[in-house]
Amino acid sequence: MRNKKRFYIYPVYFDANRSRCEGRKVKKGLAVQNPLVTELAEVATMLNLEFEVNLEAKYPRFWWIPSGRLQIKKQEIVNKNALVKKMAGQLRKIKTKLKLHSKP
Repeated sequence: MRNKKRFYIYPVYFDANRSRCEGRKVKKGLAVQNPLVTELAEVATMLNLEFEVNLEAKYPRFWWIPSGRLQIKKQEIVNKNALVKKMAGQLRKIKTKLKLHSKP
């Protein structure tokens, strides 16, 4: 049973390769290629959120693909959509930095 005091955030919410019907929750402009749960954990740390990482969790619509999820404790955050958008902006910054550092 799910804990009502937590938000569950899956990497698919931010995946540019997925459609809205497949679970993406942000606009294409905010979405990134191949988001990882470890990157989401880094974003949650940057935003000073209390969270737990569950690496074995699977997005229900794609139950055969292990993607992991974050369990974020509801603090002052009331709206999950606002949280997802805020995380998407930070995730995009992280992905851009990684891309810049990986170029030869």
